Amino acid sequence: MKVTLFMAVSLNGFIARKDGEEDFLSHDNWNSFSELVNSHKNFVIGRKTYEAVKKWGEEYSFDDFTNAKKIVVSKNKDYKLDKGYILASSPEEAINIFKEQGAEKALITGGSNLNTAFAKKGLINEIILNIEPKIIGEGIPLFFTDKFDLELELKDIKELGKGLLQVRYEVG
Repeated sequence: MKVTLFMAVSLNGFIARKDGEEDFLSHDNWNSFSELVNSHKNFVIGRKTYEAVKKWGEEYSFDDFTNAKKIVVSKNKDYKLDKGYILASSPEEAINIFKEQGAEKALITGGSNLNTAFAKKGLINEIILNIEPKIIGEGIPLFFTDKFDLELELKDIKELGKGLLQVRYEVG
């Protein structure tokens, strides 16, 4: 199964402000994310990302992806999710659920804990970063500091508009 990590980041590598706010992300970024979800027909998020996006309101909602399988990874096996979401307790369990459903590819979209867990397990095949033309002083990094390395091969760079760059890497 091909596993793609997609994240939007500030130019200095933060996926959110320290309080979890993502107000620096553009509408063009959401459109790009939506295209990936529609092509993959699934995505995996962590519990904190699930909770953060629920607060965004109607304009940006994971609930809008009615044709996508949506998995939330949480260590709490009793965590209550809204209808339309599946709970998994680990990256491996999330991938196995998609495999059992016949999926050939999976989209991972954070946050930092989830990204790091997938990286440490060697489960990421591709990374797509949408780099916003913003620098924020402090925030939540793409990956938390831990013991892992990923060797990357640049595959593509394109401008999505208004200075938003998309960089695509294959993980070697």
